[in-house]
Amino acid sequence: MTRAILALLLAPLLCHGQTGAGDPAPGLGARDRIIAVAGRLVGTTEATGRNDGSVINDILGSVGMRGTGAPYCAAFNRYCYDGAGLRTVGPRSAWSPDWVARPTWTRASGGRLPLPGDAWGIFFPARGRVAHTGLVRSWGKSVVVTYEGNTSPEPASGEADRNGDGIWSKRRLIRQIYSSRNWLD
Repeated sequence: MTRAILALLLAPLLCHGQTGAGDPAPGLGARDRIIAVAGRLVGTTEATGRNDGSVINDILGSVGMRGTGAPYCAAFNRYCYDGAGLRTVGPRSAWSPDWVARPTWTRASGGRLPLPGDAWGIFFPARGRVAHTGLVRSWGKSVVVTYEGNTSPEPASGEADRNGDGIWSKRRLIRQIYSSRNWLD
């Protein structure tokens, strides 16, 4: 059985972080587990468009913000790492700049190419900081396929990208990505 098929079969269990045997997705590496958790969440939408709903509240709860209606892109990253059994890896933070602190790759200077499960950030000039983050699904020559929370399914830019209606997989131009951080290696 290939790793991809195994990841799909285990994804429902990974969403809750355990397979029942106490080890999240035995046989899969950390990156595959993160991606399986994130992929299972794609298509989850907010209940009323106010950063709410059962799953969104669980995601916010992973950073101690359950029921606050706060932006949850960074909390999404945390929730996926937790669901992959990586509770002590990466920041336990809802602040998107924390996920790309001390980047291992930047658009300006390059570095180690991002891998599946690495965090990335988009810089918003109006905010003067990284104001949206997500996870790398795959990194190509000019396009990155992402998993992201609190975004829109449309290939929009601007506010809809950082304050959308749910969890989506998107294709972004690498030139949109400001920086990335490898928390695993």
